[in-house]
Amino acid sequence: MKENYTVCNCMGVDYNAIASALEGHDRIEDVLSLFKVVQDATHCSTGCGGCYNKVLDVISEIMMA
Repeated sequence: MKENYTVCNCMGVDYNAIASALEGHDRIEDVLSLFKVVQDATHCSTGCGGCYNKVLDVISEIMMA
């Protein structure tokens, strides 16, 4: 398992929280729709928005693994 680290500082969302929000999604779909799933579950990228690209990168990494 990948080492856990904070992805969204404003909301305190870490890698494992994003991975948990993506459980049940077996394959890469539309990354932006998966971002919405993650955002609804974790509230990431709703503060300053500076982590938006980091969250997309983590989603892609998890779904491509």
